[in-house]
Amino acid sequence: MTEATGDARAPLEAMVASVLERIRDISGDPTGRLTCNGLIEIVGPNSHILAILVFSVLNLLPGPPGYSVVIGLAIMAFAVMMLTRKPLRLWPFVGERRIPLTILVKLLEFFAGFTRFISKFSSPRVVMLSSPRLLPLIAIMAFVFGVAMLVPIPFTNTLPSFGLAIICVGMLNHDGIAVLVGSAFAILGLVLLAAALWIVLTLTILVSEVIQHELPGL
Repeated sequence: MTEATGDARAPLEAMVASVLERIRDISGDPTGRLTCNGLIEIVGPNSHILAILVFSVLNLLPGPPGYSVVIGLAIMAFAVMMLTRKPLRLWPFVGERRIPLTILVKLLEFFAGFTRFISKFSSPRVVMLSSPRLLPLIAIMAFVFGVAMLVPIPFTNTLPSFGLAIICVGMLNHDGIAVLVGSAFAILGLVLLAAALWIVLTLTILVSEVIQHELPGL
């Protein structure tokens, strides 16, 4: 799957270790800084699946207001680029946003351990579900899950982000079971998000009706 990894035959563990090593070098420089586009250059401009994986895991971290929106927009952009087979690149509004190096290094150190752990359970199986021919479908799914990350309701981003990360692991490891499990998590996240939106809308209508009833002049 050359499109997704740049070196489709390299183990996911090796890919993450390589990214971590380069980011450690940058973080060791007192003047070092890293933007979203800089991270893309490290991951690889043709490594769409790996880029989506990294940004999905990034979205599992707490961040400042608007953080999940930036991540969601980035994932949506990656999905479109994967669908159209264009190299990864973000527009300046998102691409030039700085990423906290200390947090990123800690995240990738954890993620490197995670990939070592998951490699014990994830292996090539049901490979038809991780075929490169499914990349357009994966791109569409990633775009939809990216849209879900734009909704500013606390904790509704977790399952779509986690599910999308597992899907990417499955694609990179040629593990169709992981793709199925990740899809189930992400779809469950969409269902819970829809329920949360319905609750918010219902409460808004109820509060509006109460206000109109108590204060009819408004």
